[in-house]
Amino acid sequence: MGSIWPFKKKSAEAEGQKIVTYSKDDHHAEEIMTDRSHIEDDQYQAALDLLTNPHLGGESSGVVAETKVVDSPQNEETVDLLETVIDDESEGEYQESDDGYWYLKNDDGTFEETAHVKADDGSFSPYSE
Repeated sequence: MGSIWPFKKKSAEAEGQKIVTYSKDDHHAEEIMTDRSHIEDDQYQAALDLLTNPHLGGESSGVVAETKVVDSPQNEETVDLLETVIDDESEGEYQESDDGYWYLKNDDGTFEETAHVKADDGSFSPYSE
């Protein structure tokens, strides 16, 4: 019985080996290696300076960027908010139980009795029927 594959298999064509010849008098590679015009280019130097010194101020040019901290009521509110978030996180961590609810684990390894539900935003609220 013949094969059911409708396409013919093509035989691989062998590629001939390329012969590379070198001569003593060929200085093409030496000319390429001695060409330093791309390194001496101003744009190349500027890009290299940015990559080696990614700071706001150009220390190599003698200019250092100054930063100022300004006290404002908004900064104080931000600090208060951060302290509140840190206080909430220091209570313990929530672990999911087999029943689908989350329980607060205390620092000593015990769990609180109140079951919690995890909201879409990642916050936890006590379960109520």
